[in-house]
Amino acid sequence: MEEMDTEDQEPLHQVNATSCCAKSFTLMYSSWLSSHLRICAFVAGAFLLSSLTVSLCFSELPEFDDPAKEFITIGTPMAARLYQLKALQYNTISVPSMHQNIARTPRSIPAVEEIRFCFELPDQQSDQLWTRFASMGKMVITLHDIDTNQTFPTVPGAVQSLCHLQRRIEQLPGYARLCSKASLFDPHSHCCPVWSLPNFVASIVRKTSCETVTSADVARVHSLVQVCRAFFLSGELKRSCWDAASPSHWLCPGVPRECFAHPHLLLLLAIAGPLDTGTSAWNSTLFVLPVWPQVGLALWRDASLDNPQTLSKLTENLTVPLTIEAIDLGVYNDLSRYYLLSDSVWLALGAGCLAVLLLIMTDGCVSIVAVTFLAIAWSLVVAYALYTRVFKIPSFPLINMMSIVLLLGLGADDILVFFKLKQRFTNAMSFLLGLFTSDDSQMCWFLHLTRRTLGQLQHNLKPSIWQRVWKSVQPVPDDVKSLTDKSVRLATTLNHAVPSVCLTSLSTLGGLLISLNSDIVAVKRFSAFASLTVTCHMLYVFVTVPVALLLFIPPTRRTCLRAPQKRVSLAALIVRVRFIFPFLTLAVIGVSIYFLFFAGRLTFPAGSLQPAFYKETHPTEVYKRRGNEFSWAENTLRRYQGLVTVHMVWGVTERDPRSHWTWVPQEDTLQHIAWDSDFDILSPEAQSWLRTFCTELTKMPRSFVAPQIPVRRSYLEASSLLPVSSSSRCPFGRDVFSIGDYMASIDCSSVHTSPCCSNDTAACLAAYALKSRFPTGLRFSPHSSKVVGLLISAVANVSLSNATYSEMLTYTQELQSWFSSILSTAPRGLSRGFVVSQELAAFDTYQDLLKFLPLSIALSVTLAASLVYLSTLNLPLAFTSLVSVMASLLLCCLFLVAFDEWTLGIVEVLILSLSAGLAVDPCIHLAFAIVRSTQATLEWSQRCRTALETVGCAVTGAALSTAIAGSAVIPSSLKCYHQMGVFLLILMTSSLAFCGAAFVGCVACFPNKCASPCRSSRRENFS
Repeated sequence: MEEMDTEDQEPLHQVNATSCCAKSFTLMYSSWLSSHLRICAFVAGAFLLSSLTVSLCFSELPEFDDPAKEFITIGTPMAARLYQLKALQYNTISVPSMHQNIARTPRSIPAVEEIRFCFELPDQQSDQLWTRFASMGKMVITLHDIDTNQTFPTVPGAVQSLCHLQRRIEQLPGYARLCSKASLFDPHSHCCPVWSLPNFVASIVRKTSCETVTSADVARVHSLVQVCRAFFLSGELKRSCWDAASPSHWLCPGVPRECFAHPHLLLLLAIAGPLDTGTSAWNSTLFVLPVWPQVGLALWRDASLDNPQTLSKLTENLTVPLTIEAIDLGVYNDLSRYYLLSDSVWLALGAGCLAVLLLIMTDGCVSIVAVTFLAIAWSLVVAYALYTRVFKIPSFPLINMMSIVLLLGLGADDILVFFKLKQRFTNAMSFLLGLFTSDDSQMCWFLHLTRRTLGQLQHNLKPSIWQRVWKSVQPVPDDVKSLTDKSVRLATTLNHAVPSVCLTSLSTLGGLLISLNSDIVAVKRFSAFASLTVTCHMLYVFVTVPVALLLFIPPTRRTCLRAPQKRVSLAALIVRVRFIFPFLTLAVIGVSIYFLFFAGRLTFPAGSLQPAFYKETHPTEVYKRRGNEFSWAENTLRRYQGLVTVHMVWGVTERDPRSHWTWVPQEDTLQHIAWDSDFDILSPEAQSWLRTFCTELTKMPRSFVAPQIPVRRSYLEASSLLPVSSSSRCPFGRDVFSIGDYMASIDCSSVHTSPCCSNDTAACLAAYALKSRFPTGLRFSPHSSKVVGLLISAVANVSLSNATYSEMLTYTQELQSWFSSILSTAPRGLSRGFVVSQELAAFDTYQDLLKFLPLSIALSVTLAASLVYLSTLNLPLAFTSLVSVMASLLLCCLFLVAFDEWTLGIVEVLILSLSAGLAVDPCIHLAFAIVRSTQATLEWSQRCRTALETVGCAVTGAALSTAIAGSAVIPSSLKCYHQMGVFLLILMTSSLAFCGAAFVGCVACFPNKCASPCRSSRRENFS
């Protein structure tokens, strides 16, 4: 026993002063808290209740009218140009005021014209068919389980099945009440038809109802479609062929006479027919429902059109199986508010699953479960009050609601870590003697016992066990009686839990704050709100949890005796197979990098660059994404409406005065116009250069050449979609209606009063603007006839409906290069011009994402590794955590792409930017436990095993709580909820595998010389 006494008298002056001060502070705080527990509980409860009450009283519910309105950039060059373009248009007028007082009329939303169409009436001759087609509800019907070579006209009974489906749609709840019934001649008409293939067939063959259509009628119409479709696509077959002035074959001589059977054939070809030139792909058709967007949401709710059972009932027991592929009632934005309420069911399910898991992890401690959910509710309410009332951010983007899912998953992590550590130290003394009446001497590692502790317990242990246990316990003084003191147990819990919980919260907070680097308004505001929720939750934990641990955890818990044996076996298995983990980690990194980047699995979304807010299988989302694949009319409408209009602007400079935190989507914010002080359009040099520019304008990359616009705009002709100003018109060129043409038309010998004859350029331009029948692009001050700006517009043959990100990037580079080369020769008064397009605003958002994502991921991973290093002061541990986090992130991203079809959309990028801050949590907990191991003389493998036995259960429980809460909201209709749920499930699984097990396995492979001298001296302080 002399050896024992010598080792037991080691000097204490080597104890680190900082650590001693920290332990003394926590001990004093715990003692004071234990002595004044009721007062502390009252103060904490009063603080929580008062702050919650104030937040609820002074907060208003957010509005979600347009979920995409905050997805704009502010502060980028493109954003500055767009702002100044709108400011120039808003603060100037296109014609000079002269002597008359031209008052600016307030802008208002144009009134929607009441629809007046009935199927049997000649309403198809209206000039507003494109507007009506775009505004009406639509439904895409496809053949189900039929060979792709089969089409609606060739499958027996297919058209009749469409007719039966149409009747079922008309019998939907609310349809008869909400559909448009007015006709041209009878305002009391109950006619409420659907523009559909069976109705068109019935009309063409002169039947009164689609129910009387026979197979012979379908074959006849099919023959007409095959003959006439090519003439329809070429524009030869059009509405004017049926003008009463002359016979149809005279008006359209190149069209076969059978194509003039009925004008409804044009509607069939445009709306219900196949998209391509042939009819082989005619396995889908479009129904146009007479439902306005104003009543679309009511019909959607009444008929439950998003319910798969409703759609199945509509198509069941039909002769030919059909499927409702997509639906569009013009309520895409309104559905976000509807689903926020309906998806609350999935949030409640997630909360229920989390409660069950917490009850299991806390051995049925209901009080801790209540404390956890109070933390989530309090953090969200207080954070929202700070967001809206203190920081006064004017809008609440829809993606901010992802914070609920995020906090639901993370809310239990910190509290569970506190609980497990407190439970561990509470149970230590209770089972001390029972554990050492057997041969399981390894349990002293789990209990962090010391030689003085065993010295005082020597008379209670068998001599054979005593000798084996003595060699495995560190020679640091301790007082076994302190284990029975609840203040000391709480202080020990705080010493272990507070640093790791602080670091994990900081890692999550850092991942959120890094999103502030983005220039997208919605991303910045989400980052602000989510950061507030995490900060409020951290404040709640540190204020409430220590009090709750003293109040609700009893001195002993019988169920803890069996738990260590399970943890020891798992820890031993991980340590035993530790040499597999380094190779496995590197293999996962290599394979993930190959598939994501070299194999091209990680791409930008195809089609529209606007963010998607509902799941990919949602009927409305399907129509938004693929609606142009089902109908010539929809394809043409999107293609022409998506054409990029390029604006060349002079008179203002690139400056964006808006702020991400005060921006609101209203026109009264367009007051900060940055005038170009050097702008001069009146000098001879400027006039000469503008004439040259107008000549070069025809060489603009991918310039769109508009077809000749007919005088009479009728029917669904593509040319009717083109406004008069679509063609590139430059007022200083040599075209008809240019200023040169205007001046040449003036006879100065007879008209002496014309300002163009007296070389008054400013007055001449004003007179030209007043006389021109087309927009001139000249912008005048509303208070005088002075030209203050110039706006020349041209249409590019690039449509956002089908252009990919790479195509848009190539085009913008070509356009900017072309304009810069021309502008380099401009005189000083026109040298500050710029080119911009409003249609490219969504592209600018993706440009920001391209710069934001790599930087945010790199900063998040670096921050995570830095936090591990700060908590351990051990460089090998920090590097291992860096590699583990990278493996976890890459594997998570690969699974998201492979199983949930993720692309680099705005919401996806925002979620991925949080991944490093969330994935590193197991690394921080385990690394902190490794360096604070009481077994300073043990090898790395033994320290890793001790760390797993100490915090492994808490880390696993925290990851499981997050994963289960996320998985519960996966069925949500809101895509942001769904994606956040899938992300949390996959990330927590990969994080537990690589930042937990693989990280510890890799560290267990370290040689002993990797131990940090600084930490080695500190380990003597922790027992």
